[in-house]
Amino acid sequence: MAATRDESKVQVDVTLYGASGFVGKHVARYLIAAAAAASNQKEPLRLTLAGRNRHRLEERKDSLTTTSDVTLDVIVADSSDTVALKAMAERSRVIINCAGPFINYGNNVVAACAEVGTDYVDITGEITWAGQMRATFGYQAKKSGARCISLCGFDSIPSDISIFAAVQALRKAKGDSVQIESGCTWHSVLGMANGGTLHSALEFPLDINHCLRVKNGDKTSFRKVPFLVDDPLVLANPSLVRYNPEYDDFRDGLAAAEWKNQFPSIDSNFGSGMSLAFFMAPVNAKVIAASAAALQYGPNFVYRERFLPLGYKWTRTLGLFTILPGLIFQFVLFVSMGIFMIPILGKKLADVLLPPGSGVPDSLLDSCYADVYAEVTAAHSTENAADSVDRASCFISFEGDPGNLVTAQCVSEAALCLVYNRNELPSRSEDGFGTPAELLGPVLLKRLEESKVRKVKIVTQVHLNSPKHETQVYM
Repeated sequence: MAATRDESKVQVDVTLYGASGFVGKHVARYLIAAAAAASNQKEPLRLTLAGRNRHRLEERKDSLTTTSDVTLDVIVADSSDTVALKAMAERSRVIINCAGPFINYGNNVVAACAEVGTDYVDITGEITWAGQMRATFGYQAKKSGARCISLCGFDSIPSDISIFAAVQALRKAKGDSVQIESGCTWHSVLGMANGGTLHSALEFPLDINHCLRVKNGDKTSFRKVPFLVDDPLVLANPSLVRYNPEYDDFRDGLAAAEWKNQFPSIDSNFGSGMSLAFFMAPVNAKVIAASAAALQYGPNFVYRERFLPLGYKWTRTLGLFTILPGLIFQFVLFVSMGIFMIPILGKKLADVLLPPGSGVPDSLLDSCYADVYAEVTAAHSTENAADSVDRASCFISFEGDPGNLVTAQCVSEAALCLVYNRNELPSRSEDGFGTPAELLGPVLLKRLEESKVRKVKIVTQVHLNSPKHETQVYM
């Protein structure tokens, strides 16, 4: 049984670590706006701005416009100062971590939260690091009662929560025992990367040997299905799932689907238009896989994640004529990524074009958007089952730049779930770590849909006994 926190030490609701950074600025603004818009909030939101540089934190504090709905203070805690980080965690109900690259600056923050029982969310997309944190600190979070949830920004809440919503809708229609066979998301976005995101990507560790080979005792052999970037179950519970041989077939199916997802495809539901692999698919797929294992979507569940360069409307309108612009977009993307991956030169180029702390000008952020359309399918049990499936869809539309405003909204609402909606949350995982869908689920969906800061449109539909090759989208 998890220990009970000493509530007398809790002085603030949310501590924003990395508050002086580019995304930290937008998270702080969102939290303040959400507190001002909350009609049922009896007490002000107690918010602390935290980081390693007091001068920059004080500047950030002075730049924020607050009302009586928020109290604001500053605390200094370097990522290497374990004593200061523990003190920061003890005084906080929830910590939002925006200080990346997380592989360099995140370990001690997670360790402090797991030790003292402070809930933790972050905006990392570093799946290998997040998996290491669960394996390393899960036993402490299990004892302390902390909930630790990584990947709460644009990576990977839109993908994770849209698939979750579609699964829940199909289960409501068919019963909780329904076995989900497949899930797919199609993304349409307009936005730009910021400096922190680019530099975190360049720091991303890739263990080729681990992806290709498996060790059995003193011997190594090639994997049945190689990993794409990392183990599909890297974020799942280490003892119950990731290292459980009963999940080997599930892992191989997920890995095969990830490789298949890398190729362009012609999608009937988008007017036979071309879709490409979404550039964050290798990350988001690991989150959905962990959710699928924890929430038991089905033993044969597989996931794909697609991107429509011309958007939903024009892809359906132009159909096969999207093939050429799609291939051109993919070529340009590969060349750009290849340049940034060149040793030394890529890092220097990133420092010049997008140094850490830089990003999209505020004047452009509001004109951007992030839409995701998700579908899940299950077998239809009739005589015509070979030609039909039961299908549920979920369309979610966010306003603003994906990597900044959408990320700020997602991680802020995740944190506010833990502050204001604890009694409504799903059951805590065995070790306290988990995905947004697993540990926040319907509460997060509700908070996003009811946001008074930036509107989020959510449309969920169920279509039983529908054609296996759907020709419609439901938005």
